Amino acid sequence: MKIEAELIDCIDVSNTLGEGVVWRDSDQTVWWTDILEAKLFRLSWPEGKVRSFPLPERLGSFGFVAGDDSRFVCAFESGFAIFQPDTGEISWLSRPKALQAPGLRLNDGKVAPDGSFWAGSMNMGAPASALETGLYRLDSTGNAAMIVSGLSIPNGLAWSPSGSRMYFSDSRRGTIFERESTLHPILADHAPVFADVRDGSPDGAATDSQGRYWSAIWGGAKLIVFSDQGAPLHEIPVQAPQPTCIAFGGLDGNLAFVTSARTELDSSILQAYPKSGSLFVFRTNACGSSVYRYSHSAE
Repeated sequence: MKIEAELIDCIDVSNTLGEGVVWRDSDQTVWWTDILEAKLFRLSWPEGKVRSFPLPERLGSFGFVAGDDSRFVCAFESGFAIFQPDTGEISWLSRPKALQAPGLRLNDGKVAPDGSFWAGSMNMGAPASALETGLYRLDSTGNAAMIVSGLSIPNGLAWSPSGSRMYFSDSRRGTIFERESTLHPILADHAPVFADVRDGSPDGAATDSQGRYWSAIWGGAKLIVFSDQGAPLHEIPVQAPQPTCIAFGGLDGNLAFVTSARTELDSSILQAYPKSGSLFVFRTNACGSSVYRYSHSAE
């Protein structure tokens, strides 16, 4: 089936670094973070009303907690926590020692089919070993363990519709990896390569119900849709050079919500791409796969 995507809306929020977009079916809302501004955003769809929430520190990614819309599982820069946007209440679950080193923070993340929450730690330029960064798994009791090590800028977490395969990328390498959804620790260099991206860097991603992998290409002003075998099928232009993440949603699950960033763009690029930092909404002929919720058992 040929991929079709039509831009139907552009929510101008001028995010410095919009990221981590997630659809919440229970109330038809879209949520995302502006990492550098330490703000959480909510869009009511299709009304278009936007609200922002202040955060205690920079938020790389988040997910929703099972059975409770008021609580989010969050990958803040220094660790994992349960956070309530409406009240600002925060309950820390795990703050891995490695994240306390200068220049490290948590980044892209997503709830897995088994109800755990995964998030990557990234090196922002500090003289730290690549082995100190990678993908953490936060279990239901709030314990975090690094499962995939050796990633410089972890991104692109997604799972196949069956949940048997997981995908992740290293934006700095331009490589998307895949592996079985097991808890066996692995060095990224030993993970099978799913696809390589050379015109830009693979950032946040999502899978659709057919198992295709949709990747936001930072620096490429586009999305790339890959087959479940890693073959590029289609490119979707985005009116921003730095698209960052994608989530499917809407009543029929066929809307693609895409965040973007303005950071590090000079005035000439911003003049050419004035919608940078917006949330873009595409109507597609695809349907997103399941959005999972974090199973939190520790009180």
